[in-house]
Amino acid sequence: MGVVLKYGGTSIATIEKINQIAKHIAFLKETEDNIVVVVSAMGKSTDELIKLAKQLSDNLPRREIDTLLSTGEQQTIALLAIALKGNGVDAISLTGFQAGFKTTNSHTKGIIMDVDITRVLSHLKQQKIVVVAGFQGISSDGDITTLGRGGSDTSAVALAAKLGYRCEIYTDVDGIYTVDPRLYKTAKKLDRISFEEMMEMASLGAGVIETRSVELAKKYNVSLYIAKSLSQSGSGTYIMNENYLFEDKPITGISVTDNVAMIILEGVKNDLKTVTKVFEIVSEKNINLDMISQNIDNDKNLVVSFSIDSDDIEVFEECKQENKDLFDTIKTQVMTDIIKLSLVGVGMASNFGVASKVFTTLANNNVPFLHVSTSEISISCTINKENKAKAVSVLAQAFKL
Repeated sequence: MGVVLKYGGTSIATIEKINQIAKHIAFLKETEDNIVVVVSAMGKSTDELIKLAKQLSDNLPRREIDTLLSTGEQQTIALLAIALKGNGVDAISLTGFQAGFKTTNSHTKGIIMDVDITRVLSHLKQQKIVVVAGFQGISSDGDITTLGRGGSDTSAVALAAKLGYRCEIYTDVDGIYTVDPRLYKTAKKLDRISFEEMMEMASLGAGVIETRSVELAKKYNVSLYIAKSLSQSGSGTYIMNENYLFEDKPITGISVTDNVAMIILEGVKNDLKTVTKVFEIVSEKNINLDMISQNIDNDKNLVVSFSIDSDDIEVFEECKQENKDLFDTIKTQVMTDIIKLSLVGVGMASNFGVASKVFTTLANNNVPFLHVSTSEISISCTINKENKAKAVSVLAQAFKL
């Protein structure tokens, strides 16, 4: 048995922090035989690389962006391996490709197809600490790919799943909270949360861990733990298959998605073929759709709306330009001054009146909600950005979070 440790960008943002992490891992090596470390790029270096590219062109080729961004993690793995050796333990750095990550050909949004752990196991057998670049892999075409937002988390869990190890993710927060403490100061830290709840919260805006990594952990039963870097053992949050409901609470937490845009399509021809074509075109660009709704207007045409990541607005505009024959007859509205607020809890399925309480609470506090969607364990609505703080506060109080 062994462990995969993942450190985010803030944890290794400076040389001093990298050396602190190295000392900590060297200490762990005294009692842990097999250690793999997955790291992100240092601090804001990914953002800085994108800024450099934008100084050259507004039209950034995705293949070249992947090649550029992958250098951030490669810098970190080399520095951490050097620091580990300086602290008396043998270590080796591996890029995503060297560590065996095979991905799809989708640049900037690669999906892990497999991880060939042969080389990682070989180094572990030599008692080395293996330091792996997260967020990256190689496609079947032999091109460097990156895995999109939160990709280093996914890299860590995928390695843990293949190796049969537990996975510990270290960041700048000390666990999972019922609500982001920056939005609600008296939010409670959760000792445990179910995979189902964490997947919902992550997909609906909780930025501590990426959705795909939780999904992978659940699928392959990877023991997952989230805590603050260099914190006391056991002080973070465990994510697990069992539903630990110590209290009869319908809501476990609230997630907020800031980078959301609502696309409203008016005048869509009321036939299955047209609507299907719209969704096919958008999905081919790997745009993730959420909060989909459909209504019929007075002219018996369809009004179709859905939410997307704000980062995908430009890609959506590309869809329109490439398919003018379809979109020229459709009126498109893009709403960007909104957020998505979501309440999540496995207890929701067995507690009645949760939705009523949510919308009554918002109405009583003069917070209009625009679009609504639900799942078995979540209720989501879009509201104006200006009402974010008030909405979070009144709902957190109403559900005692």
